[in-house]
Amino acid sequence: MTTHEQTKRLLASDPFDFSEASRNLFLQSFKENALHHYKNHEFTRKLWDKLGFHPDQLKSEADLENVPGTMVHLYKEHEFCSVPKENLALVLTSSGTGGQKSQQFLDQESLDNVKALALTIHRSLGMASEQKYNYLCFTYDPAVANDLGTAFTDELLTNFTGKNEVYYAIQWNEEKKDFELNEAGVLETLKRFEASDIPTRILGFPALLFEIIERNNLTLNLGERSWLQTGGGWKSKADKEIPKKDFRRMIKERLGIPEEHQRDLFGMVEHGIPYVDCSKGNLHIPNYARVFTRSPYDLSLLKKGERGLLHFMCSYNFSYPAPSLLTTDYGRVGSCGCGIKGDTLILEGRAGVSKHKGCALKALELLKV
Repeated sequence: MTTHEQTKRLLASDPFDFSEASRNLFLQSFKENALHHYKNHEFTRKLWDKLGFHPDQLKSEADLENVPGTMVHLYKEHEFCSVPKENLALVLTSSGTGGQKSQQFLDQESLDNVKALALTIHRSLGMASEQKYNYLCFTYDPAVANDLGTAFTDELLTNFTGKNEVYYAIQWNEEKKDFELNEAGVLETLKRFEASDIPTRILGFPALLFEIIERNNLTLNLGERSWLQTGGGWKSKADKEIPKKDFRRMIKERLGIPEEHQRDLFGMVEHGIPYVDCSKGNLHIPNYARVFTRSPYDLSLLKKGERGLLHFMCSYNFSYPAPSLLTTDYGRVGSCGCGIKGDTLILEGRAGVSKHKGCALKALELLKV
């Protein structure tokens, strides 16, 4: 297996160091990654050739702005891979049992890279620990859904601390041949965790947790050492979404989890970089990625703070040719006063009139209303 040295150096560095030397590490890593995909993936090479771009043009960080973005929907309609299929260690999909699926292909090097960078980011944000936790995960049981991106993410997150019991709330029903939310099991698990001397970490879709709390008028005290990390957004339950500050306050009042221990995570299976909240509730962009916003009319680059289509760049994955991903999500690049260096990612919803039905949308269908 080839080890890509520039990327190895980048991922060994502080994810929130944005010194000139560290920013150059990203540039060199991205160039290394882009050259690999240019040589090994025909579609990427022909697209970049047609648009007049070659990775050798990356001489300075400003040149990153000129890298063409590949539209995210292409990954839902085609299988894109830059290594022989026999070299793959894992294939992840972006959706549940319906809808358009993206498949992310990971060889062993790329799989090791994404695991390492996720741990380093969480550790830098004070979220990794040797402390043992009980876990309640509002996602699919990875013993069955081992190829789903959300199941992979939550299983990965449980490895960033010591762990005692892990309970997955969305379970496979063999009779129905489908997943279902075990709400009774969730309630029993929460009460059992409340009585335990071991603190709790809750992971997964916020809408599932919110509706269970509201429907059961639930009030518990999981303790000030407990944590909540949400991910997946509110999706089809957007009409019930409450502001992040109000949600945090409710979780503190109903579950006893301190507001500074409540964090959100945004990620895309096609991109793989986790954007994680700081204690102030802002998603931070690590030096392992770049985020631009582009005009939906002509894809021209917008200034920091301007709302546009999100354009994500990363360099860790050598098996999946998505180093430059243009999404159908609106957002902005912002700032935070928490002391962590670098910019923040501000999400502002989907562009267009239709939505792809992914893991979160499928999961929310499991709520009985």
